[in-house]
Amino acid sequence: MEIKELDNNIKVFVNNFELINTQEISYGKGSPHIKEHQGHFKIKENPKILGKGDCKIETNLLSENILEMTIQVPEEYNRINIKLNTSKSEKIFGGGEQYTHLNLKGKKFPIWVQEQGVGRGYDLISIVTRFKGVSGSWYTTYFPSPIFLSTLGYAIIFETYSPMVVDLKGKSSNFEVWDKTVKLVIIEGDSLKKLSKEVRKYFNTDHTLPNWIHGTLIASQGGTKEIDKKVDLLIKNEVPLTAVWSQDWSGTNITSFGRQVYWNWEYDKKSYPQLPEKIKELNKKGIKFLSYINPFLIEGSRLYNIAKEKDYFVKNSSGEIYKIYVTTFPAGLIDLTNKRAYEWYKEVIKNNIINIGTSGWMADFGEYLPVDAVLFSGEDAIKYHNKYPVDWAKLNYEAIKESEKKDLIFFMRSGFLDSVSYCPIYWAGDQNVNWSKSDGIASVIPAALSLGFSGVEFTHWDTGGYTSLLWMKRTPELFMRWVELSAFSLIMRTHEGNRPDNNVQFDTNRGILKHFIWMTNVHYMLKDYLKNEILKSKLEKLPVIRHICLNYPKDPQSYLQQYEYLLGEDLLIAPILHKGSTERELYLPRDNWIHLWSQKNYEGGEYVRIKSNLGFIPVFIRKESPYLNEILSKIDEVKKKFKIDEKSFKP
Repeated sequence: MEIKELDNNIKVFVNNFELINTQEISYGKGSPHIKEHQGHFKIKENPKILGKGDCKIETNLLSENILEMTIQVPEEYNRINIKLNTSKSEKIFGGGEQYTHLNLKGKKFPIWVQEQGVGRGYDLISIVTRFKGVSGSWYTTYFPSPIFLSTLGYAIIFETYSPMVVDLKGKSSNFEVWDKTVKLVIIEGDSLKKLSKEVRKYFNTDHTLPNWIHGTLIASQGGTKEIDKKVDLLIKNEVPLTAVWSQDWSGTNITSFGRQVYWNWEYDKKSYPQLPEKIKELNKKGIKFLSYINPFLIEGSRLYNIAKEKDYFVKNSSGEIYKIYVTTFPAGLIDLTNKRAYEWYKEVIKNNIINIGTSGWMADFGEYLPVDAVLFSGEDAIKYHNKYPVDWAKLNYEAIKESEKKDLIFFMRSGFLDSVSYCPIYWAGDQNVNWSKSDGIASVIPAALSLGFSGVEFTHWDTGGYTSLLWMKRTPELFMRWVELSAFSLIMRTHEGNRPDNNVQFDTNRGILKHFIWMTNVHYMLKDYLKNEILKSKLEKLPVIRHICLNYPKDPQSYLQQYEYLLGEDLLIAPILHKGSTERELYLPRDNWIHLWSQKNYEGGEYVRIKSNLGFIPVFIRKESPYLNEILSKIDEVKKKFKIDEKSFKP
């Protein structure tokens, strides 16, 4: 990295390319127009650019390849526009969790935490949800992040929680920050792999995963009797069950949307009587219990009334509790800028979740802070909005640390910037139970890969999807293909969905159950490999689920792949993403590969078409992998044990 200073002008060069000329930094004034509906935000603004180049710039060279640059504009302005030079061939990755596009070059979008949306595209379900104001757009995401990695050899981190508008469509890359000051971190590197490592190092992520995470984590709703029923069935059929996840541990709230959780974070004594004793019973069988929490409390519940009395909720402009409707019912949102509220909610987690024996939980939501909310701290809600999920992650992280108990985890969907320092595991959120690229099974792959570019270590998804509306229901084929995808992922956790009775589950019929038994055992067979890859991930600062260009930077075709991924160093996964498909074309990067099921050799650097009956997702292993013989041998053992062949399963 080279920095040239002349008078009031600073130029920054990366790999001999002029990236920034501070004379091109402009500033102005803007008034945001933000409309919100159930966690979905529409952001419009046309700021007036009133000045250019006359900024206060401070630089700090942290190392030979990392530069901090702080930009401050005159007090009367509130918008900063930072211009980066670009090239036609440049590809830009990152931006947090992106479900539709990995290469963001040529796109314009806001950096704003919000609901992902239902549909997010142009299919029929998207048209229906657009009328209801909840469809979302290609860029809407639970976890945006102002982190970008370029094939020109740089990464840039914007250290701000303020909203941003990113415009990568023109001859330059433009980043509009809604603030008077911003700190940039510019990193030089000769590959996306090197840049990804530096991003991880910058946030100092150092999370560990418990051993039980490598088994099957099964969703169960309806109470302890349902848990017993599922556990008995799975143990009987030799499924490697290591955890039961009951999101409705605090009770059920039946709404027009479906079966939802009663948001009062105490175990429901009616459906889960003597839950602490039941958890001990499960633990004796080697099974952990996972639950659920979010930063809302449903109006009228016991904990809501306590928080109301203590004045712990976010307020509206009239000084009343801001009643937020997530689907159909009102709830209060805990004001995390209030230190007493923050500490009280942490105690709720420690006393009502951790101390009853829970080993982990979904820490849901974090996207809903209204822009006109009145906060205890007096902060501007627009500027705090993106920080809310960071503080929500920090609260859960501290609850575990202060409990001094080991092997506990939580997982989130919402995030921003340094959330990665606190939350160990992310999941992709609420996908539709369909095949769409915009919001179905296919969308979880770019979501995972983009998170990997944005500093996240460990990620996964709801096996089977979540959202079921109108005619959209989970089919046997979709569920089985999603199970196959999850079998070759880091964490295999199911979800029954918002309407479990209307959707296929793992035990809907014997054929689906047989397929589930097969794939869960295949996943468990990978545990030693995955343990090693997790350790390598911590040491090398690379995600376990990663884009193939990180390992094959000199292969031009590797940058174009969006719906296949590497699981660790040695496994390449290309799932079936189309209804009725029994084959798939995929790209094998330049290496020597063995097809997992046929054990046929393939030379990389070309596209191949692979047959894929149900139960046999396209998977390749590097010929030079030290795990090659072990994995192939274990696959054969599992096939023989359960008498599996390529004609075993039908949709």
